[in-house]
Amino acid sequence: MILTKLIDKSLVTNQDLDLNHRLGLPVEVFCFKQGKTIAFGPISAFDEEKIHIRGDNFCRSTYLFFGQPSLPQIS
Repeated sequence: MILTKLIDKSLVTNQDLDLNHRLGLPVEVFCFKQGKTIAFGPISAFDEEKIHIRGDNFCRSTYLFFGQPSLPQIS
């Protein structure tokens, strides 16, 4: 299950995060140390270092974020 999420649902770029933020889609925050999901909800705000979800800030380099990745731009 986690491998499928890593391939299909990882949110890595600002474009991915912006899509979820604009549409109000829920995002899953997964902690490697605990081995489980620690938060789930829409993104309130984000920057280069942190993502704000449900009143908590999560470091982008420490946690995995799953949601709806943006589609590649067709030129």
